Amino acid sequence: FKDVLPTAWYAANIGTANSYGIINGTSATTFNPDGTITKQEAATMIARAAKLCGLDTELDGGAIRDILAQFGDYVKTAEWSRSSLAFCYQENILDQSDMDIKPNVNIHRSEVAQMLFNMLGLANLL
Repeated sequence: FKDVLPTAWYAANIGTANSYGIINGTSATTFNPDGTITKQEAATMIARAAKLCGLDTELDGGAIRDILAQFGDYVKTAEWSRSSLAFCYQENILDQSDMDIKPNVNIHRSEVAQMLFNMLGLANLL
């Protein structure tokens, strides 16, 4: 990515995560390293990482609908994120106690860290 300097402390991590298909850039040549990510983007990255950890992340359309329908704002989720969100909720990687998903709200580092912790525990990698 042309906006990730090779000398940046995170450059190798971005390259590795991209090569494993966990993350994509904002385009074919840009990443936006100073940008923020939303809850649905984080869930997508966590689900991709979970698959690499050997977890079965596949859900059929009915299961995805049933899991997400419990949330009042599930229709605001992007189609591309729904299977990942459903997987994260089904496996308690994301907390189901909130009545809304809030898919477009920026997520905090601490929330992503908790998601990673939950996913790695589920994969028996902790």
